Amino acid sequence: MKFAVVDLETTGGKPDFGRVIEIGIVLLDDFEVVKTYQTLVDPGQPIPEFIQGLTGINDEMVCGKPQFSAVAEEVAELLQGRIFVAHNVLFDSKFIRAELKRCSIKYDPPRLCTVKLSRRFFPGQPSYSLHNLTVSLGLPDFNHHRALDDAMAAAELLKMALQKAGPEKIQKEVKNITKAETLVMFQ
Repeated sequence: MKFAVVDLETTGGKPDFGRVIEIGIVLLDDFEVVKTYQTLVDPGQPIPEFIQGLTGINDEMVCGKPQFSAVAEEVAELLQGRIFVAHNVLFDSKFIRAELKRCSIKYDPPRLCTVKLSRRFFPGQPSYSLHNLTVSLGLPDFNHHRALDDAMAAAELLKMALQKAGPEKIQKEVKNITKAETLVMFQ
């Protein structure tokens, strides 16, 4: 199974107006991390104070960094042929699709949500936020609201779910997957 576990830090909650400020990607082949990718991104707009406080990413940190258009092809290539996984996958997948669309790159991947996986395969947790879930499941602590660290934590949740449930049950949780993609990704 081939996964791209993604986390994005953004300037806000709506992809029509907000922009990506940091990308973290963990490529997993079955249980093995085969590559990681992280970059700060100049959003071309000021980062709101609330977001700066949440992420620790400020305007000075992204000044001089590439805009999304400069990394779009590389990001699309990393994601190609993999199941897009994120903790609250709709948020991250909508943002990445919007950013790629602005660069004339069509992207509509099969998706898997680690929040939904965790609720299904680790029921009864006190909270399903990424931080609280990793604590309650005994996973290592991480630097919260930084893209690569969050993606690594979500990758660990995915690996735990894979170990507990097996690939067949995980495959049933994937949304937006075609039969052709199923044959390629699950071999």
